[in-house]
Amino acid sequence: MEKLIKRNSTIDAFRVFAIFGVIAIHVQSNTDSAEMVGRLFAGFRVPYFYIVSLFYLIIGLKKRKDDDVNNIVNKIFYRLVVPYLAWTIIYVSLRLIKAAFFGEPSNVVFWRVLFYGDGAVQLYFIPNLLSMQAIIISIYLLLKGKLKNKLWAIVILSCVVVFLTIGILKNSFAISTGFIFVGIPLFISLAFSATFFNANERNAVNIYMGSLIIVVTTIFNIIPFSFSFFGYNYISPFMAFGILILCIGLFDQFRLPSALTSATFGIYLSHVLFLEIFEFIISQGHIILYYDLTVKLLVTFFIFLFSLTGVFIMRKSRILRFYLLGEKATDSEKVTSDLDYIVSCCRKIQYLAVPKKNQKN
Repeated sequence: MEKLIKRNSTIDAFRVFAIFGVIAIHVQSNTDSAEMVGRLFAGFRVPYFYIVSLFYLIIGLKKRKDDDVNNIVNKIFYRLVVPYLAWTIIYVSLRLIKAAFFGEPSNVVFWRVLFYGDGAVQLYFIPNLLSMQAIIISIYLLLKGKLKNKLWAIVILSCVVVFLTIGILKNSFAISTGFIFVGIPLFISLAFSATFFNANERNAVNIYMGSLIIVVTTIFNIIPFSFSFFGYNYISPFMAFGILILCIGLFDQFRLPSALTSATFGIYLSHVLFLEIFEFIISQGHIILYYDLTVKLLVTFFIFLFSLTGVFIMRKSRILRFYLLGEKATDSEKVTSDLDYIVSCCRKIQYLAVPKKNQKN
């Protein structure tokens, strides 16, 4: 019997570091030192999320004893597609309201918003990830599926090809020739390779190998030479791969609360909303911020905290949790209705507002 591999908490913990980098990239910079923060994370922030998601998908397919992937497909739909559509509606609505408020054109192209993540700057991640997941599932069905599933695999692959082709022809923000011909093959092959390093214990070889890859790819990112193909930096997937191998080697050596590590997807989806609100308040208050290193780090940290708090609040409501986070409330969680959620929030606010001396009495 194949040994069951436990989920590696170090891999999930590093997602918190990566999501901080995603936020830092979107916070503006006015000095070279502040810009360096963005460059520090630029090589791996989104690539790490790509490779980890594909890594866990491949592991899930490897564990299956038949060609039935309906459960995995359903999980992907509810985890990715549903919140993607919900947040697309939110961001597009806000863009339209903002355009009407300032009397500016909205520049919303709805088919690009729907299929290519043009609703907000970070949403392109999900269509790209879905296309790579579709390729992996199709390959799995072609190799192990029955005839009916093989035909479905061909249909899915054809849809992915059409999706990527239209993305190139229409100059989509997320789709590039380099991403298609270098990024996608690298992410899929490296994620597949990482599954052979997966284990239930700390491994020094993986630690040294991952560290070496990180050092080498960092050097390549620093030296004045462009390692890119049609504008796509093909060093980034290798850096993400090195970090993943390092995390596999450090198996469960670095733990963070699961409530925090599981919130990274929600933070990724919502942080632009909180950043836009923050910048709107600053502009309307005629406050001028000079984004040096200190200010950039502080703003990034507070946007992270606001987004994390937002995720915790969303989780208190079944509806918000399902549609905005792609999560389902467990049976042990006492979340019966949105009315109960509102009542509990009011009680918490009342508790915080009452002095501690009165609370004891």
